[in-house]
Amino acid sequence: MALSQPAASSASHTQTNVSDPSTDSTHPPLPAPQLFDILPALHEILARIDHRSTDPITGSPSLTDSLSSGSIGAAYNNIQSLDPKDLPTAILPLKTMMRKGLREVEKLPDMERSVQEQEEEIHELEERIRKQELVVRGLGERAREMQGRMGG
Repeated sequence: MALSQPAASSASHTQTNVSDPSTDSTHPPLPAPQLFDILPALHEILARIDHRSTDPITGSPSLTDSLSSGSIGAAYNNIQSLDPKDLPTAILPLKTMMRKGLREVEKLPDMERSVQEQEEEIHELEERIRKQELVVRGLGERAREMQGRMGG
């Protein structure tokens, strides 16, 4: 016996599809996780800043030089130092990656929905699941009753 699928709800919110995402053509694919992995690149750029440079205003060693005697940057001994004035140029690829990540996130479905709207949908779906479980239990009981009558 073939089972028919229930008609889609006429609710105004988006229906959640739990099928395999590789076969789901209604939702865009998720962005690559590497797109959001900016912390290592940011840490490397910050570690490359030459903290020993002098303060251009006073001509004395910078405050960061005195604070960084046990610097995290010590782990980056073999990297090319970066003068603070070159920081805006060095950070451009990271800014580009962040902008691209933001654009990708904005493309995801339901990003315009508030947390309250999402919570309401969750409650509606939980109630729907509860009702479906009751129906399935009822059908199981009826099946057992019918089996008892036929076998007994």
